[in-house]
Amino acid sequence: MTVTNLRWMALIISFLVLILGGLIGLDLGGFLPVYACPYVGQTRGGVCFLFRLQFILGVGSWEAFKALGEHLLYFSILVVLIGRAWCGWICPFGFLQDVLDLIRRKLHIGYIRFPERLRANLRCIKWIFFFIALLIPLWVAYPLLAPSVAGDLRQPFCQLCPGKYILPLIIGNPDSVAVDFKSATTITMTILGLTFSTIAIIGALLKRRFWCPYCPMGLLLSWYKKISFIKLKKDCQKCTMCEVCYNVCPVEIQQVFKERENEDVTFTDCTLCLRCVEYCPEDGALRATFLGKTIYKSTSKGFFSRQHIIPGVTDDQVIR
Repeated sequence: MTVTNLRWMALIISFLVLILGGLIGLDLGGFLPVYACPYVGQTRGGVCFLFRLQFILGVGSWEAFKALGEHLLYFSILVVLIGRAWCGWICPFGFLQDVLDLIRRKLHIGYIRFPERLRANLRCIKWIFFFIALLIPLWVAYPLLAPSVAGDLRQPFCQLCPGKYILPLIIGNPDSVAVDFKSATTITMTILGLTFSTIAIIGALLKRRFWCPYCPMGLLLSWYKKISFIKLKKDCQKCTMCEVCYNVCPVEIQQVFKERENEDVTFTDCTLCLRCVEYCPEDGALRATFLGKTIYKSTSKGFFSRQHIIPGVTDDQVIR
């Protein structure tokens, strides 16, 4: 079984567990480092850490902050164990993006590739989302200004998150896409959320893992990359800078093939999908390690068995 097939199997199982696990009594907690959306309803098998983070900060009590410490501990343990492999192998919203990308490929539609300068300019988006999730709930807890507005901003990032609108819709809950007419604030936030959801769906049909570079959960996970057990390593002496790793990377990381000194190439946006290792044509040039032990490495045999499905630069539609 190839790594790609194994990852698809893991994504499908994770999607079913996190979206429908509640039907068989599964409850994996409220500290999961993926988009396990509570708005799915009683069928959910767990809850996203960002939802719990916003809720606890919005309460603002000492007991709530103690609960946050406990949730953060469990969240950190999970992230240290497998890092951003949560994004590449488990996240339900990541799975939906991969499904939309598969549809694109079946329709023989080329994908968009953002140039590095544009990608750099767009990196601020995930920080904006993160500060919305972190700071606005504190305003809700201590509404010194405009308390009526603050009261309508509980879980503010969730009101903007595409997962809140798309994941419940997948299981047949059309109420998830209804505009909340409670106040001008809720109307605005709902419309923004639906707009982001539309952009995310269209974007995922045109660009691989479109949402992942702007995801605040991914930002949180990236802070653990130095201490997480799974890492992506490179033997720079074996690398021929062929750019195959860049061409197959869903989040378009150029630094892997450009790196000429450091062994650790687990860069911030890397979701540890391991496609770069799977398709690298040089024996041992790239490898995945767990606690320093190699668990998977590139081989020329693997490259030649799959080179016919490697997306080439000539097939791209490039935004400049």
